[in-house]
Amino acid sequence: MGYVRGIRWSNDLIKTKIYEVMNVLNIDRMPSKSECDKVFGNSALSNKIAKSGGFYKIADKLGLKVKRCETETGKGFEQIATDVLIGKGYKVERMAIKYPFDLLVNDCIRIDVKASRSHLSQGYSFYTIGINKKYATCDLYLIFALGKKDKPRKIFIIPGCDLRVTTLSFGENSIYNIYLDRWDLIRKYDEFYSNLASVRAGD
Repeated sequence: MGYVRGIRWSNDLIKTKIYEVMNVLNIDRMPSKSECDKVFGNSALSNKIAKSGGFYKIADKLGLKVKRCETETGKGFEQIATDVLIGKGYKVERMAIKYPFDLLVNDCIRIDVKASRSHLSQGYSFYTIGINKKYATCDLYLIFALGKKDKPRKIFIIPGCDLRVTTLSFGENSIYNIYLDRWDLIRKYDEFYSNLASVRAGD
C-alpha cells in the first residue's frame, strides 16, 4: 500500500495502529485525526487512513463507532447547506449514505459538503479536511471553515476538478481563497446542465 515516513503500510498495520491509539486513549470508538496525530506525534497514520477511504469508511470496516460530535457536525452542515441553497431558489435533495456526494441540486448538480474546525500549529491557525479521494465524485465541494461556537468563518465553493487532493489543508492566506463565497459557480453549473439537456432534446 506504499510508504509513509519509512513505514510500509498494510491494512493490518493500519488496523493495529488504530487499536493502539484506542488503547492509549482508553476509548472504544474510532479515534479522530487529531487523536491519532497526538498519540504518534505525526500525521502518518491519519494521512494513510485518509488515503485508504477516510475515517468513516475504515470505522465501518472495523465495526467501530465514530466520535459523535464529528458526525453531528458534518450532518448539521449538510442541513445548513441545504437551507442556504433552498433560500437561493434551488431545489435540493439530501442523498443517502450510499451515494458518494451529499446533495443533489436541481436534479443534476452533485455537491459534497465538508466542515472543519481550525487547528493551531506553531502559532498558526489552519484547517484540515479529509477529501479522501483524488478524483472527485461531485461537481462542487461546499466547504465550511468554522470559528468560535462552530459558526462558519469562511465558505468555499470549489469545483471538484480543481481539488485533486486526498487531504485539504489551508490557512488564512490560501490559494483556495479565490473560491470564497463563489455561489455563482452553482448557477454556472446549473446553466451547463440545462444547456446539455437542450442538446439531448435536439433543441
